[in-house]
Amino acid sequence: MLRSRWHQSDHGTEERMCWICLNTDEEMRVPSTWLQPCLCRGTNKWVHEACLSRWIDEKQQLNPDVSVSCPQCHTEYIIVMPPICRFDAILERVEKTYGLLCPSVLMGMLATVFYIATLSYGALTMHQIAGYERSLQLMKDDPTLLMIVLPSVPAGLLLLRRLDWDSWLVRWLRRRQRQPMAREHLDEHGEPLPGAPLDDEYFDGMEPIDDGDMLQGGTLNTENIERATCRFCTILSLPTFSVLIGQTLYSNLNSRMLSILLGAITFEVVKGLIWVYMRQCKYYRRRYRSVLNYTAENVELTGRSI
Repeated sequence: MLRSRWHQSDHGTEERMCWICLNTDEEMRVPSTWLQPCLCRGTNKWVHEACLSRWIDEKQQLNPDVSVSCPQCHTEYIIVMPPICRFDAILERVEKTYGLLCPSVLMGMLATVFYIATLSYGALTMHQIAGYERSLQLMKDDPTLLMIVLPSVPAGLLLLRRLDWDSWLVRWLRRRQRQPMAREHLDEHGEPLPGAPLDDEYFDGMEPIDDGDMLQGGTLNTENIERATCRFCTILSLPTFSVLIGQTLYSNLNSRMLSILLGAITFEVVKGLIWVYMRQCKYYRRRYRSVLNYTAENVELTGRSI
């Protein structure tokens, strides 16, 4: 429940109070940036930039693209993200499209696996009815019966997913870019003071890097589901891309198996580097976003109407 109260200073002027942490200017031990991001009046119009950023992250946890409005006056906050180049915008659009298609593709793959499992059960039944020698002869005459071994292929590919080198690379980059919080923003126990700027650890915690975090009790939101299904579909498509890349880039090799192996390594490296680059771009945009005061100039700048 939001609270609203008025404070009067020694000069009789209104004293600011953050409606999230309920701290005033006199109660703040470190300088903080104040915002008026909506049309509220009184002390409810004031809020710390750091407090509001945390509150916006909680609202956008399930859907990062949803708009956020003031719970009192219902004014939509003007959230400005750092600009991105055309190449990053194309990659982001491709990722969103891929994320929309992957759930349907995954359902088709699961249906195919179920169909293959029924073939396995049919092969065992054929062994019992026709006998071992006769069933072997039938599978030799009809190679399509060999499809009973295919369910083991996705299992082997999913085991390769545990070699999560791209997530380790992201963690390494984050550690190299980490900057400690200034001492004036910490209390005697080393904890951030109210209104202190958001540090690197906060933004690292906002983005689970490992897909296993979702499966081991992490936040089950749209972004995590899309990322998990995209990775699942990508790892299952590894053999196809390995053959295409191997026959295209390494066709001069005498060994077909060696060219396919090099194609798999090339595909995995290129895919992993693209994933690392996009994760870092999203991290940068969230890390350096800003919320503008709700003024006529800012409304006109963003093309909104009061």
